[in-house]
Parts: sequence; structure tokens; C-alpha cells
Amino acid sequence: MQRASGIGDDEIDQRMAVADAHNRRHGISDADTLADQQLYIQGKMELEEYQQYLLFKHSNPNA
Repeated sequence: MQRASGIGDDEIDQRMAVADAHNRRHGISDADTLADQQLYIQGKMELEEYQQYLLFKHSNPNA
């Protein structure tokens, strides 16, 4: 299922800046993580929904 982004460009830019700073601080550069982050950055998921997604993804040994 595809969901349209409900946020504006300014919010996307702000989320991207926060994610970039976080990634630099923690040395995050793998493509899978960066792709997952786009779900939140682009407004496809809200923060709580995104956190639940990550919890499910990383707790599932078949993922």
C-alpha cells in the first residue's frame, strides 16, 4: 500500500537535516538503514509508526 506524503517540503528538509546529523554522529551509512529512514523523512510514516516498523523488522529473524 502506498500512502501520499502529508508533509511539506520544509518539514521534509528539517527531518532530513536531523537524520543526517544523527547518521554522522553515529556513523550510519548502510543503504538499508538510509532507505528505511526515508519512510519517516518523506512522511510515509509518522515517528511512532516508523519506530514500530523498525522494532518489528529488527526483531523478526526472517527479515
